[in-house]
Amino acid sequence: MRGRELKWVLLSEKEKGYLFGLFEGDGYKFYDKKSRHYHVEFYLNSLKDKKIIDYLVDLLKKINLKPNLYQDKRCNCKRVRVYSKNLFNIIHKDISQLNKDKNFGIGYVSGLIDSEGHVNKEKSYIMVINTKKEILEKCRNFLNELGINPIINQRVLSKKDKLFSYRMYISVKFKRLNHLSIKTQRLQ
Repeated sequence: MRGRELKWVLLSEKEKGYLFGLFEGDGYKFYDKKSRHYHVEFYLNSLKDKKIIDYLVDLLKKINLKPNLYQDKRCNCKRVRVYSKNLFNIIHKDISQLNKDKNFGIGYVSGLIDSEGHVNKEKSYIMVINTKKEILEKCRNFLNELGINPIINQRVLSKKDKLFSYRMYISVKFKRLNHLSIKTQRLQ
C-alpha cells in the first residue's frame, strides 16, 4: 500500500520555513522498524498553543497529510503526528543548503518563535531559548539579512536546568514583517 502523495509545492516558501522552524524547536521524527512507519511529530502545549496547533494541522492538510492529534497524559502536551516517509526525508535536510529565500527565512524564524519563543507584550520583546546555539545562529543569519540584529547569550544554569541553554533576543521590528508567528501577533 502506497502512502499519500505529498504536495509540498502547495506551500509558500514562508510556510515551508515555518514548518522547518517549528520542527526545529518542537519536532521529533523516528522510523519504527517493527511497523515500518515513518513518524514526524510536533509536541505543543495543549492550552497555550491551541492556535499554533490549528495552524500546523491546516498546513499539514494542505500538503495532503492526515495529522493525528494525541493528548499526552504525562503533561499538558498535544502531539501532532503524521505518517509520511516523504516529509520525514524533507525535514531531514539541512536548511542552510535547502533554501536561502528571504520568505523562507521569515517563516523559519516565525516557526522557531512559536515553538521555542516567548513574547512579552508589556516589556515589548521577543525571546527564543534553545540548548543548541547552532539553531539560534541559523536564525540570526536569516534575521541579519532582513536588517534585524538579534543578540545571543548563554543563560545561567538554574537548579532545575540540566543543559546549558542560549537565549536570543529579537527586536520587535520583526512584528512589522509579513511573518507567520502566532505568538508575535500578540504584540500587535
